Amino acid sequence: MSYSGENKYFSFRDGFCETLSGVTVGSAESAVFGRTIAGFFRRFSIGCDCFRNMHILYALCSGIAECGRDIYVCENTDLPSFRFGLSLLSADCGIFISGNERLKMSFFGADGFPVPSGVLTEIMNAKPLKNTGKCGKIMPCTSFREIYINNLADTFSDTGSSIQAGISCGNRSVKSLWYEFFSGEDENLVFQISDDGQRVNAYSTEAGFISHEKLILAFAVKLSATGQAVYLPENFHYSADILTENSTLQIKRFPVDKPVPPEVISQRFLTDPLYMCVHLARNKPDFIRSVKSLPALASVRREIFIENPEEIPYGKTIEDSAGRIIISRSGRNRITLLAQANSNETASELCSDWCRKLMHNL
Repeated sequence: MSYSGENKYFSFRDGFCETLSGVTVGSAESAVFGRTIAGFFRRFSIGCDCFRNMHILYALCSGIAECGRDIYVCENTDLPSFRFGLSLLSADCGIFISGNERLKMSFFGADGFPVPSGVLTEIMNAKPLKNTGKCGKIMPCTSFREIYINNLADTFSDTGSSIQAGISCGNRSVKSLWYEFFSGEDENLVFQISDDGQRVNAYSTEAGFISHEKLILAFAVKLSATGQAVYLPENFHYSADILTENSTLQIKRFPVDKPVPPEVISQRFLTDPLYMCVHLARNKPDFIRSVKSLPALASVRREIFIENPEEIPYGKTIEDSAGRIIISRSGRNRITLLAQANSNETASELCSDWCRKLMHNL
């Protein structure tokens, strides 16, 4: 989890900001925040996942419009559909509002990827613009849910009965989206969806636990069979590079904190887990066979509190004989360690060892 910083109201990281513990952001603060964001983009698309946050949505829109910017408003939508609709609206910034106890705003660029951490830091530390005297337009926009569903269905030819797989998801709207393509009744293959539909793990009686990373790697192999190069984030599990040594798989890495290269944007599976899982699971025997052929990989993430955050080598990747450690900041006095290895046991031990080293100044 890449930590960018904090201001008076928010902690910001990984393309989103979240209200600090004990802090309440209301309509007045949201309007001021809107005038701040207006200085960074031309046209906005803003949505929210429930009526609870509607006052935040319209206050934010009001502040943006006061500075002469146009906004498309999408009420009560789900994040996958909202993210899909950004390019259709030619919006160069998408903001999705969610959260129950703590308000969360996720920021996406015109490419559908989270805005780079440097841009988010500038936004969160900037001052609001003054009223321009010429208001922008606030335009209501229907949910892109049906368009998204139809578009996804059009990407594969064998449209018919639902794919046999179980679905586990705490977000009702996202869960119903998956039920458009999966039966939800099979216990032999179950998809577990989290993060408002942006992350998915799976469990198979034949292949066992299948992590989100392994699903991505399985799709990468499937894509490479067509002769295409595959682009993966630079912090993706190192086992992907090992796989290329004994196969025709071509993997190219791209940085996660900079604007996404154009060739990466076309790889929809990186931003659309439902798209990825539909294409993998529609041929279940091939999917399970592919997963079984992948190298063993495991990731363990742990967050610890430290007293000397300024001395920690953030963003550093440490090669260890047992695997790899990636260190990032996740709060004012917190760091996150991501341990990558070839088994959960090894990754857990590696993570524990480096937690102790960092807490004792290496």
